[in-house]
Amino acid sequence: MVRSAGHLIVDQLAAGGVRRLYCVPGESYLDILDGLYDAPVEAVVCRQEGGAGFMALAESRLTGVPGVAAVTRGPGAANAFIAVHTAWQDRTPLLLIVGLVPVTHRNREAFQEFDPAGWFGSTAKKILVLDDPETAADLVVDALHTAVSGRPGPVVLGVPEDLLTRTTDAPVLPPRAVAGPVPAAGSIEEFRRLLDAARHPVVVAGGEGWTDRSAAALARWAARCSLPVVTDFRAYDLVDHDAPVYCGTLGYGRDPRLADRLDRADLLVFLGAVRGDVLSDGFTRGLDATTVVIDPDPDVRGHAGRLDLQIVSTPAAFLAAFLATVLGTDDGDSAQAPAPTPTADRRHWLEEARARAVAYATPHPDGGAGADLGVATALLHERLERDAIVTYGAGNHALWAQRYLPHHGPGSLVGPRNGAMGVGVPAAVAASIVFPGRQVVCFTGDGCFLMNGQELATAAAYGATPLVVVVDNGCFGTIRQHQERRYPGRPSGTGLTNPDFATLARSYGGFGRRLDRTEQVADALDEAIAATRGEDGGPARLALLHLVVDPRTRVPRACPETEEDEQ
Repeated sequence: MVRSAGHLIVDQLAAGGVRRLYCVPGESYLDILDGLYDAPVEAVVCRQEGGAGFMALAESRLTGVPGVAAVTRGPGAANAFIAVHTAWQDRTPLLLIVGLVPVTHRNREAFQEFDPAGWFGSTAKKILVLDDPETAADLVVDALHTAVSGRPGPVVLGVPEDLLTRTTDAPVLPPRAVAGPVPAAGSIEEFRRLLDAARHPVVVAGGEGWTDRSAAALARWAARCSLPVVTDFRAYDLVDHDAPVYCGTLGYGRDPRLADRLDRADLLVFLGAVRGDVLSDGFTRGLDATTVVIDPDPDVRGHAGRLDLQIVSTPAAFLAAFLATVLGTDDGDSAQAPAPTPTADRRHWLEEARARAVAYATPHPDGGAGADLGVATALLHERLERDAIVTYGAGNHALWAQRYLPHHGPGSLVGPRNGAMGVGVPAAVAASIVFPGRQVVCFTGDGCFLMNGQELATAAAYGATPLVVVVDNGCFGTIRQHQERRYPGRPSGTGLTNPDFATLARSYGGFGRRLDRTEQVADALDEAIAATRGEDGGPARLALLHLVVDPRTRVPRACPETEEDEQ
């Protein structure tokens, strides 16, 4: 079959399981856009390249299939850079297709020309450039495989404008199988020896690639061995929060006592994660414990400090191998399997951590003027469906969502582990497009919202129905908090002047309410959720609640019974 290189790229994406391509159109890749016209890959037209990149990242995080975004050269690629950096630091598969100047214009400072390797070389797994139409399918296969193999991450594929229109009879290729690393011989027994000797072990789980099966296997294994399971920063959806082994999440906004537990542990098992700076409070926590890292990255990039045993494996492969060796089953679910008998000391260690986690996750009123965020989050918690997807960007507003909104399995959270603002709205729009009918809640700050709030237009265009909660404290709250600590009484460069966000939502045909009193929240939540379900007499549509909160509110209130620990 003879077709253009641009059409072959689209057909190869479809063969690789890609169902959507998030894009801002550009003249540099018109032939790819033409190939999408009657292809099974849906083109989702976004309003800014950063939003397109974050939508692709969200689809990848929620489905395990690499999200794909397409942007034009120069300015388009620059806007999309933030999504590539986020995917790199978050270990999320992503394919960014970038239109390039014609080959004959290279290295002449042509209109919007840039060097893909020079721009993306430090923050992408691989940069590929189409130089021969015959290789178009091979490059797509390579890109999708690289994005998900080993340590997952972003790949950039540059496509020169003139080469896309050249024809080729090269065929669509089968996807390349991903062979995840498995534990080396002898490593399971060595790990078992370390685990049996530990009195106060902690499992720190994180990373990508978790499924319901592997998450359930982790919970069963941890329950049988009385292992507290905590998670890496913003990876806390990989274990059911109702599981008796789930003991909270590390990183910014973590329970102070949970951080102390890292220092008290005698064995730390990093499963799909490493001892990075965020989870370890700047490489200062948990440095003395016997340390095991189980991760597909042989270079253990980002890990600092002690490393007693390294097992190069995906979490799923490790759990299957360990459970088969120790319990006689690959998922820990056999009633006949001989279960280890944890010591009373270890059982108490787990029960203490679990009780603290439950208390810390219980919402409390914050007090002050405006809508009370603690109360509002508690009310949202009551209305949250079990399989709800929660998204947010970066800023103090995320602390309420990550502390008080529960999750029950992988693929229910999109939050930037690299601290990128502007993720919440596009991620929620993508989640609602990918999973129509599923409850999607975006928790966003006033500063974060206006970085990519224009993607509400994309939601309206594609029938996405997220509930967006905008927390309006009139400032960049995280930075203001740092200023108050380091430069008291001298706020500078952090104040914000905001529109009426509810009116903005209504202008897109959505539901919008502005709330400045706590007693308004319950009814408004019910009305907003009804609107997203089409239960208010109209079609299902997006909804937005504009919560005006006390500008002095910086972080969730401490647990009353342990308030002295959280000051």
